[in-house]
Amino acid sequence: MSGYAKAKKKLLVVTTVPETLSTILKGQPAFLARHFDLRLATSLGDEVILITSNEGLELSIVPMVRGISPVRDLLSVMRMIVLLRQMRPDAVHSYTPKAGLVTMIAAWLCRVPVRIHTFTGLIFPTASGAKQKLLIWIDRLICACATRVVPEGQGVAQDLRRFGITHKPLQVIGSGNIAGVDTAYFNPADTHSVERAQTLRSALGIADSAFVFCFVGRLNRDKGLLELVRAFEQLDGGQLLLVGAHDQTAPLDARTRQVLDEHPRIHHVGFQEDIRAALLSADVLVLPSYREGFPNVLLQAGSMSLPVIASDINGCNEIVTPSLNGWLVPARDSEALRLAMQVAMETSEEGLIAMGQEARLNVKACFEQEAHWQRMVEFYQGELSREASV
Repeated sequence: MSGYAKAKKKLLVVTTVPETLSTILKGQPAFLARHFDLRLATSLGDEVILITSNEGLELSIVPMVRGISPVRDLLSVMRMIVLLRQMRPDAVHSYTPKAGLVTMIAAWLCRVPVRIHTFTGLIFPTASGAKQKLLIWIDRLICACATRVVPEGQGVAQDLRRFGITHKPLQVIGSGNIAGVDTAYFNPADTHSVERAQTLRSALGIADSAFVFCFVGRLNRDKGLLELVRAFEQLDGGQLLLVGAHDQTAPLDARTRQVLDEHPRIHHVGFQEDIRAALLSADVLVLPSYREGFPNVLLQAGSMSLPVIASDINGCNEIVTPSLNGWLVPARDSEALRLAMQVAMETSEEGLIAMGQEARLNVKACFEQEAHWQRMVEFYQGELSREASV
């Protein structure tokens, strides 16, 4: 067999910001590089050096900004075109909205054979008016330029069809999600994490007998913090542990932020690179988001044998089976959330343990990280083979 025949196919993976590569997709590029000539592209950020060290791969900087910025977006497309002409990849794969817009347009103009975009979550279903129409138009443009559209979950796929975003075939990879979970890392039996959880509760002055709810995520409006605060204030007892930094792209209203800062039973520990201790400090995870794609934190909590209360929205309702591994409540409904939190507090310890065990079994069966990585290899091979046969 000739050396040319043995050459790996060139694959470019693009994200809007480096944080996606340094956290959610961490380790996946290095695994894929065993099978493909892989290169990464993203915006400049503090995590860039960490990514190149972790993955051992070349990373190109293509400035991209979140939000709508026509002039800067056009410049991003031009920079992406330069990169694509230099690299001449066989396939490109973009994640997140702005990376999708920039990469798919540039890849279409450069006639890259395989152009894949993954929708990790849709913004337009919760928008309205002119903004919604613009977001729909952008997503339709992304799909028109792509050769393969990948919804992160079945809920995202349904919305893409329902709003007529594309008529192309939609393929959810595996059971959904873009990363999977390392269940050996997110392991409730990990001794070090158990010790750190005990230390955390002690440092926060949380009694061993206290019932603890935990929220993990960006502190912004779309995560349902307003409803969480209203529900928690009405509970008789319980503690709330908040993990995450304030997000100024959709900042909390003044009163919600004040309650989070001043309530004696709410403990904000900021962003934590390792959330295992926080999860093990809690009895139940709460995620009252307005919209999600396929939330990693629910899978991570499940892997740590933690039941969850989540909004009945895309992604969440593909992970949570009510009364089996958690509870689902309508989004933006603080009273329904309060009732679910009250039910959780009244559930026996044995009942919570059983729900947590079911959560971990579900994650191990459907979302194990290395199994997902292998599915990605097979997915790319299939797309490249299909293109080669055309």
